[in-house]
Amino acid sequence: MQNKRKKLIIGNWKMFKDAIQASADFQTLSDNVAAKNLSIEVGVAAPSIFLADLARKTRNTVSLFAQNAHWAEEGAFTGEVSPAMLKSIHVLGSLVAHSERRQMFAETNQTAGARISALLNHGMRAVYCVGETLAEREKGLLKEILVTQLEQAFVASKIRNSQTFVGSDPNKPLLSIAYEPVWAIGTGKAASAVEAQEAHTIIRTFLLNYFGDEIGNQFQILYGGSVKANNVSEFINCPNIDGALVGGASLVPKDFLELCMKSSN
Repeated sequence: MQNKRKKLIIGNWKMFKDAIQASADFQTLSDNVAAKNLSIEVGVAAPSIFLADLARKTRNTVSLFAQNAHWAEEGAFTGEVSPAMLKSIHVLGSLVAHSERRQMFAETNQTAGARISALLNHGMRAVYCVGETLAEREKGLLKEILVTQLEQAFVASKIRNSQTFVGSDPNKPLLSIAYEPVWAIGTGKAASAVEAQEAHTIIRTFLLNYFGDEIGNQFQILYGGSVKANNVSEFINCPNIDGALVGGASLVPKDFLELCMKSSN
C-alpha cells in the first residue's frame, strides 16, 4: 500500500518572515513548483497573518496550511482563528499540536483532538504532530508516548472507524500524522532513518489496529526534525514514511524546492 500514498512535503515557516518577504517567497515557490512536474504534493504552513495574501498566489500548485486552528466555531477567544475563518480564505487545513505548541502553549492530546474534529467537520485537512522527547526515548517510552498521543487525540475527536477524514481526493486524505522527535526539531540532529522508520512503523501499526487495514493504510505519515535537502532521501525512501514536515530548510525557496525535487520520483 505504501507506494500508493502520494508523498507530501510541508514547509513550516513558524514565526519567520515579514509580509513582503512571505509574499515574494511564496510567489517564487509557487511559480517554481508549477514549472516542475513533481510527483509529490508541496505545502506551506504559514503564519495566519499572511494566509489571505498567500492564498491568492497558490495557483493550486502549493497547498496552504495554517499553523494552528481553534476548535470552536466562533466565540470570545481573543487572538485565535477558527477553521471556518481559514476556509473562507481558501486555506486547506492546519497543523495540529506541533511540539512547540505542546511545550510552550499548553497543547494537550485532548485539545489536539478537538482541533482535529473541528477541522474535519469543515472538510479541512489536519496534520497531527506527535513525538517523544530525548528523555522519553532514553527511558524506552517511544511506543507508549506515540500510542498515547494518537489514542487520546482520536478518542477526544470521536474519530473511530470512520471514513469522514478520507476526503474527496484519495491522494490528499484529510488527516495525516507528522512524527517529529522533539529532540531533533531545530537542533540540526535528525533521527537516523532506522530510528524514524521504527517510529513510523509504531504509528502505522496503531492506525491499522485502530481503524482497520483499509483506512489505516490511507494515512500519510510524515517525518519532521532537521530535514534538509541532503538527508531527505534517507527518509522519503523508507517504508511508511510518506513525506516530511520541514522547518528551517523551508524558509529559503530555492533550498526548499531542491528538497522537494529530491523527494519527487
